[in-house]
Amino acid sequence: MRALGPLAAAVAAALLAGCGDRLVDGRYRGPVLASIQGSLVPTPETEVTGPVRLAIAWYPQWLAADAAPGEALPPAIVTEEVEATGTFPADFRFPIHGPPPAAALAPLAQGLSGRGAFGVLLAYQDLDGNRRLDPIAADGRPVDRVIASSLLGDPRAVFALVYVESAQPPETGLAPGFNLVAGVNGDGAAVVAPQTRVRLSLTGGGPEYDGFVCEAGWLTFLVAEVCGLSAPPEAGPPGYAFDGRVALDGDRLAIELKVTSLDAVHPEANVNVNGRRIPWDPARQAFVLEEQGGTLVRAGESVLVSATIPGTSKGRVFTMPGEFGITAPAEFATVSAAAPLRLEWSASAGATTYFGGFDAPPAGSASITGSPEIRFLEFDAAFAGLGLASAFVEARVDGEDGSAFVTTALVKRRAFYFGP
Repeated sequence: MRALGPLAAAVAAALLAGCGDRLVDGRYRGPVLASIQGSLVPTPETEVTGPVRLAIAWYPQWLAADAAPGEALPPAIVTEEVEATGTFPADFRFPIHGPPPAAALAPLAQGLSGRGAFGVLLAYQDLDGNRRLDPIAADGRPVDRVIASSLLGDPRAVFALVYVESAQPPETGLAPGFNLVAGVNGDGAAVVAPQTRVRLSLTGGGPEYDGFVCEAGWLTFLVAEVCGLSAPPEAGPPGYAFDGRVALDGDRLAIELKVTSLDAVHPEANVNVNGRRIPWDPARQAFVLEEQGGTLVRAGESVLVSATIPGTSKGRVFTMPGEFGITAPAEFATVSAAAPLRLEWSASAGATTYFGGFDAPPAGSASITGSPEIRFLEFDAAFAGLGLASAFVEARVDGEDGSAFVTTALVKRRAFYFGP
């Protein structure tokens, strides 16, 4: 399950707090259909002053069919005249009294059926005192301060609320109505018991938090001046950069990215690709995601890569190479190992270079083209073993920004036979 953009709902919030906290406005809202419970815990470097309020923002297109990554739609934000003040940590319960309205629902994709919406629990400070969390117009500036999101934090402990109108495939774990989903940013996303506690880490806020209510899209501020959130060009410590690779090999997605500053890596960074949090892999000292059959990245489409470390955020849009195909040798054709192997392919839109080769145990060979206009390679195959062999061609788009150098790649493979 993954997330990508913003739109509408009708939910209620009530915050129960201890340790000297107080509950404001306890008026009756009707029967409770579902609830979220957990705790508000400041991060070690954060001192929370003043009341903290809760809201749910609904983003129907994050699960919708044919939705573009980061697609801009106004989020529907539902709050109550409820707030907690006093000491933190504080416990909370967020009861939900009604389903999202029709405007918040969209046709579902990713193996789901019917309509649904994706909800994120936000904690905020009501700076204008109007008792609600205000969205930010694309040409506006933040009104309130979002200081926590259930979608940010440890990838294994992030949560989202998924609402579906109808029955779903059993393997999804989703039931009609409200579903609490844990680990939503990773491969282990799963529906959990409604009483599972959600921990919201209270921070000092920042663009990556206020971006959840930006009508231009959550991470759009990283690539455009919107919602008054865009960081100044000089933001970031000296040498702050990210680099790596995003590749599609058939239906297998492989992402490996690094964030560095003054030759030091930053495992604490928050790295996202098209709104999906990429987990840190200590063994590879990089942010790594490998999965089969997903739709996070597609041939020919944009890839929004963002990295946030304390004090600064940076994002760039890269483009995946367009679809192409291997034209020679033909699938399962027999070619002579006594003659040079000629590997040919069609053009891939946007590709800056091609890398290709073959493997025929016990030998193989690979090479790179010198120009995107060259779409063939020739190899000496005299040393290759006879029998089944495999050829590959990788279309690449090399990033040109030295502070955000990410290569995108699309790989095609072809099985054939070497004969005498």
